[in-house]
Amino acid sequence: MKYKNNKTGLTYIPISAHDATLNGMEYTVVSLFSGAGGLDIGLEQAGFRTVVCIENDINCRTTLRHNRPEWLLFDNPVKIKGGRMQERQPGDIREIEVDELLEFSGLQRGKVALVVGGAPCQPFSNIGKKQGENDEKNGDLFLEFVRMVKGIEPEAFIFENVAGITQSKHSNVLQYMFDQFKGSGYGLSYSLLNAANYGVPQRRERFILIGIKGTESPAFPLPTHMKDDKAWDIFTSELTPRPEITPEKWVTVKQTFDNLPSDYTKRKDYAVMGVSPIVKERMTYIEQGKNFKVLPDKLRPDCWKTGKHQGNDTFGRLIADFPSVTIRTAAYNCAKGMYIHPFEDRGLNTIEMAALQNFPFDWEFKTFGRANVTLVSGGKQIGNAVPPGLAKALGLALRKQISANLELRKKQDSLVEAY
Repeated sequence: MKYKNNKTGLTYIPISAHDATLNGMEYTVVSLFSGAGGLDIGLEQAGFRTVVCIENDINCRTTLRHNRPEWLLFDNPVKIKGGRMQERQPGDIREIEVDELLEFSGLQRGKVALVVGGAPCQPFSNIGKKQGENDEKNGDLFLEFVRMVKGIEPEAFIFENVAGITQSKHSNVLQYMFDQFKGSGYGLSYSLLNAANYGVPQRRERFILIGIKGTESPAFPLPTHMKDDKAWDIFTSELTPRPEITPEKWVTVKQTFDNLPSDYTKRKDYAVMGVSPIVKERMTYIEQGKNFKVLPDKLRPDCWKTGKHQGNDTFGRLIADFPSVTIRTAAYNCAKGMYIHPFEDRGLNTIEMAALQNFPFDWEFKTFGRANVTLVSGGKQIGNAVPPGLAKALGLALRKQISANLELRKKQDSLVEAY
């Protein structure tokens, strides 16, 4: 059963844990821009197996090797070109050829289930310079994703990025991707998905582009969670047919923190930002859902007194009975957003950040060359990740559709043989 939105034309497919075992087959994944593994963890939970990863950040590679040593990491610092050996930055996708990646991983062109990844999102983010494809460092990496997909020819692919990539000034990026895949046999669909609608305790919107061979309009996972009954009624009012399903309520910050073991501060990837007495005093004035704007002038820094700073969540306190705001790379710093602990006068620590990002508790973050994770490294790895819960939902929806396609091909092949 699929449900079509009459306004947007998008289709949705219901998902369940059973979908992770469809066909009993092992579906392989090539992971690009793997980061700290959030997307791959979710796909693993959906019944996929990541075979090989490409990641240029050494701390992320250290985290991946520690947690999943069986996932191959392509970070060869040299390549042979024109009969000569050349140095390259480990994990730099621009310098990796499709053929050498396939040979390294033991995979075959056309025999891979999924190619997944999100090019670094900073060029398209609503925060910062927003240079998009004109960003000299990372703005062209979506081209590398396209190159890899076209070379590997997987059954399906997932391209993930920030919501800002949908802005009109970046329209040529999406148009390029659609033009490149035109006539390739992939049906394409894209949408903004809210991670909270898939059991993640965080209101994080991400751009998702999916492509599936032989499927005209690939379907997104039907939400499994929703804010309330009214929100569900609004969402389903445009769907045909209307789902006879009752989603669960959003997962809250309090529920998430209550599930953390009491001794988690002993972990080597625990880190928290220290605060001065004046900053702690400021926190005592901030109620849940409020921010720096409630502070008396005597406690405001000069930049908060002028009125020029208009951040809506700067130095805000999280609401306990609601999913968190987007966990960004510096979510340990209360001056960067609504990141004050809901009950305590302090910022979030790395374990809490990872929990709000929906990472399994046994996933450990590492910093290369150090016994303990650094706050900056841990924050960057956690904040840049795809929440595994969102990735799992996508994986279940894609596995369901890939499995249906494979079954259809088997039937068609049988008919041909019989004829």
